[in-house]
Amino acid sequence: MLDNHDQPKPYDAVRGGQLPPPVGGVVLGGLAGVKHRLSSSVNEHRIAALRETLNYGDAGLKIVIKICQSETGPVQRAACDLLRQRLNSIAREKLQAFVASSSDSEAKVDSKVDSTEKILKHSSGAVSEKNYDRQMSEAQLIFETITQQMQPNLLLLEALVASVEREEFTSELMNLWELLILEIQEPLKELRQAVGSAISAQLRIQWLYNQAESQANQWQQRALLALQTQDENSVRLAVVRKQVQFDQAAELKIDLDYQTVRVENLNRNLLALESKIAQANSKKEILKMQLHFAKVQQQIDFTFSQVNSIFFSP
Repeated sequence: MLDNHDQPKPYDAVRGGQLPPPVGGVVLGGLAGVKHRLSSSVNEHRIAALRETLNYGDAGLKIVIKICQSETGPVQRAACDLLRQRLNSIAREKLQAFVASSSDSEAKVDSKVDSTEKILKHSSGAVSEKNYDRQMSEAQLIFETITQQMQPNLLLLEALVASVEREEFTSELMNLWELLILEIQEPLKELRQAVGSAISAQLRIQWLYNQAESQANQWQQRALLALQTQDENSVRLAVVRKQVQFDQAAELKIDLDYQTVRVENLNRNLLALESKIAQANSKKEILKMQLHFAKVQQQIDFTFSQVNSIFFSP
């Protein structure tokens, strides 16, 4: 069952100003109450509210990430500190789970296949009888479902990018970063396949539309030739067949325009997702490089200090 973030919790604020809360005091329920206190102009109140925000799952995590990304000063620093604390805790849990489940990789592959089959089975009764429309609908459903499944890992990556700099880049956070990007690769591959399937369906409609339009033009030419020879039966037949093809082409054009918009949306969403993952991976590599250079510099400084102590000590 989904949590209702707007229901009062034991740690929620009570509206009542500086006086003791009235017996019937209105509780600022759940996440709405936290948001209300985050709008305060007093930093201490906002920081106190921040500590409660992470009690509300991904919705609360998004708020803390936004503050860490967009604000400055003590509230921003507190948000980033909270994110790093949460990420370190998640890192330990995920890495332990990863080690424990590494021997079950074959079972994981089977479960992914079953999951994809369930998505398609669920969609089978809700799509058009047209093959290309069915293919497009299945691709879109797979894309949306897998993207939703990826959201927790994507949110953690966003938190890492927002809150971690070289000074806080611990081995635990680096391993978490690597693991999140690794876990995203397989679903990302499935997303690309879904977009490829959607493009294939679009090309199929384009081909059918071109065929119908070409045949309509051919029947138009036959009607003109039959008219020149005054063959009335051939003229009537050609006109009827031409109209049938024109009507089919018009219907296909509507489908083509609609499916083109769907493919463009899928492509745009895929590119945005790939860009976000690339940004996270790029920052990770930059931090690793900075950490490496810092260690090298420490070794150089230590070597120089040793040389100085040997050759230049009184």
